[in-house]
Amino acid sequence: MTTTDHHVSKHWDYAKATLDALRDHGLRPTPELYHVWFVYYAEENPEILRVIDAVKASGEAIGEETLLQLYYRYIFDRQAADFLQRGMEDFSDVVENSDASLTSTRDELRVYGDVLGKAEESLLAGEKVAEVIRNVALHTGRMQTAVESLHEQLGDYLNKIAHLQRELHETRERSYTDGLTRVSNRMHFEETLASCCVEFDTGSIDEPFCVMMVDLDQFKVVNDKYGHRIGDEILVLIASMIKANTKGRDLVARYGGDEFAILLPQTPLKDAMMLADDMSKRIAAREVRAKSSGTSFGHMTVSVGVAEYVKGEGAAKVVDRADNALYRAKKNGRNRNFAAE
Repeated sequence: MTTTDHHVSKHWDYAKATLDALRDHGLRPTPELYHVWFVYYAEENPEILRVIDAVKASGEAIGEETLLQLYYRYIFDRQAADFLQRGMEDFSDVVENSDASLTSTRDELRVYGDVLGKAEESLLAGEKVAEVIRNVALHTGRMQTAVESLHEQLGDYLNKIAHLQRELHETRERSYTDGLTRVSNRMHFEETLASCCVEFDTGSIDEPFCVMMVDLDQFKVVNDKYGHRIGDEILVLIASMIKANTKGRDLVARYGGDEFAILLPQTPLKDAMMLADDMSKRIAAREVRAKSSGTSFGHMTVSVGVAEYVKGEGAAKVVDRADNALYRAKKNGRNRNFAAE
């Protein structure tokens, strides 16, 4: 077996172990979760090895939330860093080549200036006009070629820079988007919430805002009964319905598993609770059907916890209060909306 064949064989072993782990832990085979387990079995990241081994040793279940935290902390950040490094290298090439082109054109201009100066001297000295004009025309053609070449190269460089800007924008969007539901991910939610808290604490904004935590009722039962594919379809449907019931400035994010978080700027608690009531009723009224077969899976309900931000409490505290309200909604029979105390 060649070295290449050996590497291919090992990667297939890692892939099999990864799929087995996802199946054994009851996890969906999403790109993020697959990537974490693959890195674990390939022993590519010591921190991921340490965390997963520690969880295994404790006897606790390795849940989706833990794996997503590992992904965004140790894998995605590295991918983003790799992209930025490539982008900086490409940009350096653009700058270096631009500088070389400008230097070349500047040299041509200097030569052309010398030619014109000598032509003037020749004419004043009474030399033949035709020969002077031929020499000037020759260098004018060279100068024109140099300018056209510079123009073309600068156009190419501008296109490369525009391409880098598009790639950076797309990478940023991917970094803030949940791969399954296409709403924002937890990282984006936490960053935006932290900014809102700072702005409110410093007086940059004075309008109240709320955090809403939404959890699907009995989702594990649905997953176990119908499988992860149907579970994924339901998550996508619920995410789209939540999104449809919010305003443009609101931020809907998948917080982990079957839990969603919503940031509601410029929204007092009373209005947030009205939104929760309306959203819950719309979700409960919607019959869930499989896309492919049209098979009905009945109706899903959600439980909701809402907290209005209190100045100075910080992002973690307001999320905890909303989560506690969600817990009380679950404890009191589900399909309920509770405000934080």
